[in-house]
Formats: sequence, C-alpha cells, structure tokens
Amino acid sequence: MANPTSASFYAALTFYSLVILLCSAWTAVILRLYVRFFITKNPGWDDGTMLLTLCLFTSYCSFILAIATLKHIPKGESFVQILVFIQLGELFYILTTTLLKISLGLFFLRLLTSPWQVRLFHTILAISALYGSVYFLISLFQCGNPNKLADNLMGSKKCLPKDFQLAAGYIYGVINVLADWTFVLVPICILVESDMERRAKISVGIVMGLGAVGSISSILRMVYLPGLHFSGSITAASVKATLWATAEPGTGIIAASIAVLRPLFRQITFKVRDKLSAAKSTRSGTSTQATSDMYGTIALVLDISPVAPTAKRVLWYSAELDDEDGAWETDVRLERAQIGTVVHMRMRDSGYYDLGPPVPPKP
Repeated sequence: MANPTSASFYAALTFYSLVILLCSAWTAVILRLYVRFFITKNPGWDDGTMLLTLCLFTSYCSFILAIATLKHIPKGESFVQILVFIQLGELFYILTTTLLKISLGLFFLRLLTSPWQVRLFHTILAISALYGSVYFLISLFQCGNPNKLADNLMGSKKCLPKDFQLAAGYIYGVINVLADWTFVLVPICILVESDMERRAKISVGIVMGLGAVGSISSILRMVYLPGLHFSGSITAASVKATLWATAEPGTGIIAASIAVLRPLFRQITFKVRDKLSAAKSTRSGTSTQATSDMYGTIALVLDISPVAPTAKRVLWYSAELDDEDGAWETDVRLERAQIGTVVHMRMRDSGYYDLGPPVPPKP
C-alpha cells in the first residue's frame, strides 16, 4: 500500500479524483442538454453557459492531470513548463468558477418571480462577474508580461507580492461562498412555500443540498490556499488545495445539471410502467392501448363482455390513470361505447365517475 505521505500517493489521489469528477460532469451536462432540447424543448442561455463552463473545466483538469501524472519533478525547461501549467490551471479555475456562477444565476432567474429576489440575483451576478474578471487579470498579469507567468513561482521580485495575491484569492473565495449560499437558500425558501407534493419537494431539496457542496469546497480551498504557491515539491497542502479547487466547480456543474433531469426520470418511469401494464394485460387476456407523456399515463383497456350469439356486442372501455407526482388522485372509469380522441387531461378530484349506460354507436 502506498505511503499516505508520499508524492506518488498524492499524485494518484489527484488523478483519480479528477477523472471521476470530469466523467460525471460530462455525463450530467449531456443528459441536461438532451432534456432541454428533446424533452422539454426549452433551452436557455444557462445551458449554453453551462456547456462553456464544462469546456473550461475540462481545460483546467487537463493541466492538473499533466502535473499529477509526473513521477518526479523535472529540471530545466521541463520544470519551467510545469510551473506554467500550474499558473494556467489557476487561470482556468477562475474562468470556470466565474462562468459557473453566471450559469447558475441565469438558471434561477428563469424561476424567480419576486422583484426583490430578481434584484438580489442580478446583484450577485454582477459582483461575481466583475470581481472574477478583475481576479483573472491580476493572475494573468501578476508578473507584467503573461509569458513570464512562471517567474512568480520562481521567486521573481518583479511580480506582485504573494500577500497581495493571497488577499485577492481570499476575497474571490468569500464572494464565491456568498454566491453559492444565496443560490441554495433563496430557492429552498421558494420551494418550501410552493404547492409541490412533499415527495417532489424532498427530491428537489436533495439536489439543491448537493449544490451546497460547492460552497463547502470553496471554504476548504481557502483554508489550503497558501499551498497553491509551488515551493519546489508536491506537498499535502498543495494537493488538498488542488482537490478542493477541483471539487468546487465539478460538484457545481453536476448538481446544476441534475436539477433539470426530472422530466427524463419521469419519462423513464412512465415508459417502464407502460411496459409492465402491457405485459400484465397480455397475461390477463385483455387488449391494452396506452398513451403516455411527461405528465401522466392513460391506459385504455378494452373488455369484451360475453353475450348470446344473437345479441349485439357491447364494448366497455376503462381509463386507468397514474401519475408519479400525484396529479391523478383516483382512477376514472369511462363506460362508453365509443372513445374519441384524448388530447390532454389533468384532474385532481377524487371519487367514482359513472357516465351512465353505454351509448350505442350511431349508424
């Protein structure tokens, strides 16, 4: 077993953590885009910014993985290249987290209705975008010429003081934490006051709680922020700072994408129920025609009652309705000889509906 204090252990831990987060983020965003374009057919600017955020996050991870796969610290030009990768990783981290806040803000602005909530989110978005841009420029021009990014890690006196850079990093971390908790607490307050079913509230609340992991990661990154200043070797502080810096945007992307996947889960549930209903009807000897959409399932069951050879056949249809979110509170039975075209039905009453005796078809 690897020594938990060895450089190889830290490198392996960073490598596998980044790979898991990166694969999960890509899977979640692809499913998000599928839902928005093919199920709800309602894409927005938040989807475009989330896709761009994912691309920036991938670039950030590529620089970190290039460092994590090193078996030893190189010397000469290769060493300078590694220092450049470290600085570029920091720049892409800033771009990723800043754009992630913009994407989250645009997503929640589609849901908010109260004027004070809209103003609050606009303020958070403006502050995050403005200071994120300032912090990016500070990191890019910390040594004047961007081509000399590595000089800062080599102790050059021509670069900005480390205390100044740390202070700028702490301010950026505080803004991220405040934005994350605003994006979590305000929607939860709206969720509590909504008319959604309790089960739906719990599932949405769990997803929002996952979004709070990003703010916790941001806090822990600030704790280990001094470890990001490379001192010639890979230390425990630098690895922990890198891991939490990666977890912050990674978990944010995953949580924000899972939050819009309910129509997909609902569609899968309805299709499975349709298959089970069809199989059950086949075994019982009845013919079932089912139609379903994202709101519920309507199964029309044809029952041919036995009659005398000289009598006219009577066809009995029944509608068995089921919905995951409780939109259908009861089964509704339609006793008619003919069935028209069912377009959309939404019902919340309960009870038994008797439409009277079958009406014979018109000649």
